[in-house]
Amino acid sequence: MATHRRSRATGVRSVAAGSWIALVAATMLGDAADALRAEVRADDFTGAGLYRLVVQSYDIHGGHVPGRDTRPVGSVQRAVTADELRNGVHVSLLEMREAADASHLNAPMVLAWIEAGAPDLEFDGRAARPGPGSVYGIAKRRPVGGVLQISLNRKVLA
Repeated sequence: MATHRRSRATGVRSVAAGSWIALVAATMLGDAADALRAEVRADDFTGAGLYRLVVQSYDIHGGHVPGRDTRPVGSVQRAVTADELRNGVHVSLLEMREAADASHLNAPMVLAWIEAGAPDLEFDGRAARPGPGSVYGIAKRRPVGGVLQISLNRKVLA
């Protein structure tokens, strides 16, 4: 993962050895963007076929699935198999927020879930939310780099 350092003299953020998404975020979009890397696992998942994995990051607190009116700052979707989920799926997503907004340092959360089917949502699944029966996981994002671990160990009831 890219580590971001803010120079005391200039206040400019630099990217030290990381993903290409972090490099693009830092050079093209500045402080309004950041990159997040996560590993999503579902150790006991025994499904068959293709699944849609959606990962969203939020600048809000909470341990529950956000409502439809809450917009994620970052989102990505991809096709996965049960085998891949048991081994851990690595994803990177670009987070977009208001310039100079430091609310992501206050313990934002990351939500990940799987649904049957291929990734056929709009471009990145930003407006999607897990439906009844979806297996999901929530993690608190650490404010300093690294790969966030998300375990799909909950189920949406209704």
